[in-house]
Amino acid sequence: MSLFFPITRMGHNNANFNSFDAFSLIDDLFTLDTPSRSHRSYNTTPRANVIKTDTGYGIQLAVPGFSRDEFEMNVENDRLTIAMGTEDTKEYEDKIVHREYRFANFKRTFSLPENTNIDGISARYEAGILYVSVPVEEKSVQKRVITVQ
Repeated sequence: MSLFFPITRMGHNNANFNSFDAFSLIDDLFTLDTPSRSHRSYNTTPRANVIKTDTGYGIQLAVPGFSRDEFEMNVENDRLTIAMGTEDTKEYEDKIVHREYRFANFKRTFSLPENTNIDGISARYEAGILYVSVPVEEKSVQKRVITVQ
């Protein structure tokens, strides 16, 4: 069984996460990447929707206010990482009278199914949403008759 969902908690990779742990799977799906409202990363970690598509999965990451070239994306060890390395400048911070949003670094990591076509992963940024397409290849059933000699 291949699962596809976030595996990062509050911007830090959770190396001890086991996607096959039946007792914590549901808990982790709903709380793994949702820090409490009082935690700073609640406001700086972008929210994501993972959608099953006809060809695999789609990730929709809400990241308004950035440009396409600011995103860093890579795949390593069956994990897709999306990162942003930006923060408000000191000069800008000093001028703020009232704050309701901020730009800050973030890093989101998603586990990938075993049969992901890594070369086919693509992304586009439109109207503040980063759309990532993750194609999954059908597993071929291999059958072989072995003759006993």
